[in-house]
Amino acid sequence: MKYLIAGSTGLIGKNLVNILSANNDVIALARRNYQFPKNVEQLILDYDKNYELPKADHLFICLGFPVELLDLVIMRRSVKKLFYKVDYDYVCNLAKKAKLSGIENISVISSVGAHAKSFNFYLKTKGLMEQKLKNLNFKKLNIFQPSHLLGERDKPQGHDVKLFEDITNFSGQFLFGPLKKFKNVKAEEIAQLMAKKSSESSNGINIYTRLDI
Repeated sequence: MKYLIAGSTGLIGKNLVNILSANNDVIALARRNYQFPKNVEQLILDYDKNYELPKADHLFICLGFPVELLDLVIMRRSVKKLFYKVDYDYVCNLAKKAKLSGIENISVISSVGAHAKSFNFYLKTKGLMEQKLKNLNFKKLNIFQPSHLLGERDKPQGHDVKLFEDITNFSGQFLFGPLKKFKNVKAEEIAQLMAKKSSESSNGINIYTRLDI
């Protein structure tokens, strides 16, 4: 199988590259040079310019603008434009390019609670993105809605994030049933789920949360 992975240097993308490249052909889409495994092809893209995607069996879109913790609740005006550009414009444009190149199966990272009519800017943007991709009529569209992601990031996390994770890791133990989808989740687990569902899921629109791990 041949896979394209956008956002291949991010928390989920890096895990996906390592998982899928073990037994498949992987092209990592990146905005800068990065030290990928030797058997992984790298394609440098500028998402602000015109580009084409190579044909593949499946495209994984793991793009996301790095917002601070407080921006998830009330996003600062200075951040909104950048966040929307990456999480809506770049993601939707990638999906359109995939369609043009003949890719009929894609997976995308969204967020738990995403809804096009949400009053929360973060969740509304994710919901609008989901809506746009659904309208493109892919053969298979897998939407993943994780909660807060745990894992080692390239940039050190602030004390506020570490405190948030400590609190929510503890409080998450008391979430049961459908509420378990709001518990923190390891990025590696989401990547493994994405890789698994790329071949196992049925055609059409499929939505997955932490409950599917």
